[in-house]
Amino acid sequence: MELEKIKEAIAASTRDEELASATRYEVEAYAKLWLFVFLVNDWDVWNGSKRALKLQVVRWLENEGTAYDFFQIRTGFGLIGFKDQETAKTFERRWSGQFQ
Repeated sequence: MELEKIKEAIAASTRDEELASATRYEVEAYAKLWLFVFLVNDWDVWNGSKRALKLQVVRWLENEGTAYDFFQIRTGFGLIGFKDQETAKTFERRWSGQFQ
């Protein structure tokens, strides 16, 4: 997802402007570290409590053998970042639900 769209989604769902601003700053910093970033709030990656990734997703990521990072923002948003474009595309196809 494009960085500006991620920041817009955060702003639209966060009532407190200071918190929204701080969260947008976190997202910008995160995007500098990871070339390919996805907002995964409504993807099929969450465990039952929506506090962590499903074990199945973690295993898939580990089996890919490439660098990735999962970042859960205090406002409840989840970001996953990759350095490798091919892995990022495969992850998106597999877990975003776009083919279900």
